[in-house]
Amino acid sequence: MAQSRVSAAAEAALIAGKELLALYKEGNSGGEMKPDHTLVTKADHHADKLLQDLIREQFPGEGILSEENSTVYPATEHTWVIDPLDGTVNFSQGLHYWGISIAHLVNGQPQDGAVFLPLLDELYTASRGEGAFFNGKPLSIQEETAEELFPLFVHCSRMYKRYAVKTPYKNRSLGAAAYHLCLVAKNTAAVALESTPKIWDFAAGWLIVREAGGAIQSLGDEQPFPAQPGMDYAKKSYPILAARSAALLTEFESGITPLLV
Repeated sequence: MAQSRVSAAAEAALIAGKELLALYKEGNSGGEMKPDHTLVTKADHHADKLLQDLIREQFPGEGILSEENSTVYPATEHTWVIDPLDGTVNFSQGLHYWGISIAHLVNGQPQDGAVFLPLLDELYTASRGEGAFFNGKPLSIQEETAEELFPLFVHCSRMYKRYAVKTPYKNRSLGAAAYHLCLVAKNTAAVALESTPKIWDFAAGWLIVREAGGAIQSLGDEQPFPAQPGMDYAKKSYPILAARSAALLTEFESGITPLLV
């Protein structure tokens, strides 16, 4: 019997995580800057090949969109969107917040997703209409933040150059977009904002947040899904805002002012 795609995504993330953890412990952090001014390391390429091989072995003929290789969305019903190493700078600098993000899209819409943080031993999974899970246990977002002493707002480091944000929440920037979204799904963060993520940074996290009961959208009129065949997603970024509820997302968005860049 064929393995379910969410199980396949989770297993592939765990396998890649084990390989990346070995490289991390070896201090394998050499890399170079890409044209979009993000870092890529040998570990990124190693994990990317491993994940693509695993997916093609189980699901031959299905499309793959990858940060480090195939960046043009294919004209296939089933497409896998992978970020082999989310948080590359953290990985290269010996910080713990990095992981693997894998999403399975059907006709351009997220259907299954998995995000794995090896050093934290945290695995987040979701299937459309089936809920979200943290290490196998169901996730259910608690909307209320009034009783929390320090509700958290997590965001990327680029936010300060692109937005002025008025918020009473405590700010944290952990350097991994997929993990920021998962922290909303886990009730650790109330809101997450990513200023310039690519589709592979958030495809799995997008589904995990929604299936946990949260709200997520792109700021502005253009939304990322359904993904469009033929589009080069290396050239496309979407500012993403996630929150524990639609009401909180709307309230928080009202305090965001774009800066001239």
